[in-house]
Amino acid sequence: MRIVKKFVMIRAIRATVATVPALVMAVALVSAVFGPLTVRAQTGQQLFNEGFETGYVNDPYCKAGDCKVPQGWGVWFIPRTENDPPGVNAQPKYDSTSSPPTHVKSGQFAERIWTDNATHTGGIYRVVKDVQVGAKLRFSAWGQVWSTNDESPISARPSHDIRLKIGVDPLGGNNGNASPLNGQVVWSTEQSPTDAYTQFTIEVEAKSPTIIVYTYATMKDNVRHNEVYWDDAVLEYIAPPPTATPAPSPAPVTGAQTTPAQSPVSAAAPISPTAAPVQSAAVTYTIKSGDTLFGIALDQNVSLEDLQKNNPGVQPEALQLGQVLIIKPGVAVTATVAAPAAQAPAVDPNASASAGTNTTASTDVSATNTITATPAVGKACVEAYFDNNGDGKKDETEDLVPNILFTISADGQQKGSYTTTGVDEPYCFSDLPNGDYTVAATIQDIYQSTTPLNDTVTVRGAKSFFTLGLRRVIDGNKDKSAPSAPKASVLDSIRWNVILPLAGGTLLLVGAFGFLATLFMRRRRL
Repeated sequence: MRIVKKFVMIRAIRATVATVPALVMAVALVSAVFGPLTVRAQTGQQLFNEGFETGYVNDPYCKAGDCKVPQGWGVWFIPRTENDPPGVNAQPKYDSTSSPPTHVKSGQFAERIWTDNATHTGGIYRVVKDVQVGAKLRFSAWGQVWSTNDESPISARPSHDIRLKIGVDPLGGNNGNASPLNGQVVWSTEQSPTDAYTQFTIEVEAKSPTIIVYTYATMKDNVRHNEVYWDDAVLEYIAPPPTATPAPSPAPVTGAQTTPAQSPVSAAAPISPTAAPVQSAAVTYTIKSGDTLFGIALDQNVSLEDLQKNNPGVQPEALQLGQVLIIKPGVAVTATVAAPAAQAPAVDPNASASAGTNTTASTDVSATNTITATPAVGKACVEAYFDNNGDGKKDETEDLVPNILFTISADGQQKGSYTTTGVDEPYCFSDLPNGDYTVAATIQDIYQSTTPLNDTVTVRGAKSFFTLGLRRVIDGNKDKSAPSAPKASVLDSIRWNVILPLAGGTLLLVGAFGFLATLFMRRRRL
């Protein structure tokens, strides 16, 4: 019996050993046909789907209890500096919210980021690893804002210039560390979704095994409530990395090939210059406090008629802060691209050198058209004035205010500062590369502002303005402007033009009657 069992075991072992080469060959065959057995990005495959429902933890980046985000997420914000005006760039608070229901997109909770009586710029981020390099990704999230200066459930008297967006850094930030302002982030279109959720979407190609996704929010005015909500964030593959196409094999050489003798001079056919359409950039201007259409035209060296023609529908009496005007529209220009310089002609080394002629092929290269582009630098100009009537617009009779500190910054870095003299303004920060800048003013306690203390100024090769209106606290809200001469009413005109002459005539008649009566009485006495 034992002999039989040993025999059966030996046969089983031999059969197993015999199947090993077959398995190896099968695996090799599959690899040869379908490629290496590695996990590849599949269209629609999700790297994460965050509903912001559970798993909230404190981020150590800020104070404990102030920054609660789901596991795997982090917080970021632009920190406040000593030069920031009161209520600007405050540290936001982060937590989950479940009420009211309109602040939740789906499920029971959403991420809430907020400041009270202050503004903030920041959001949340997530580092994603083991991403297929070359794959195309889609990041989407739903966001909304509740901004109000009272306790209204809707955004009543909200902050101005509220902007939300999302972004992806396809290069993985600063060695895998979050860096939302490093210039690598690809951002979605900005929107201002107050009181209703709006979806934000951005698509990128992964250029690193590690990528970072961000949400972003900013606002201008420090109203009672500045609250931002995010929900249903999804990162997914929309296309796998491209498959490399093998290069074709060179054709086999069969026998000796003879190259026909070249002529002494072989000139290539002339290459015609190619014409490519080029769109020159439009020159724009963003309306600031105190601007008028006539003043903008004067400052930008454009006629008022052309300015109105470039901006149809803009009403001079209804200009809005932040409204962008077209100073000079972009113009399609056809630029002639110069043909590449021709190579030296090939010369037959067997040709006789005694011909005595030196033939040179010349190429006529057309000159390229010169296109005047928008200058790469511009100016941001600042001034402060006594807003005597409190209308938020600078009048000719309103004087400048001295000793007001203005600072200008970009990407969290201060670019310059200036203290007003009350005489030499507006003062312009010059040679600023085109882009968006934050201009902020610091005022003393004796003043109250009638316009925002900070604003985003867009520099596009020309002058942009930030004008600050101030009133003395002791003046209260009364109109301190010089009283204008009262205009004569219709009744006044009747009084002076009709009644007065009639009264004068009546007096003359009475005087004449009295004189005659006196003469008559004297005659009777005589």
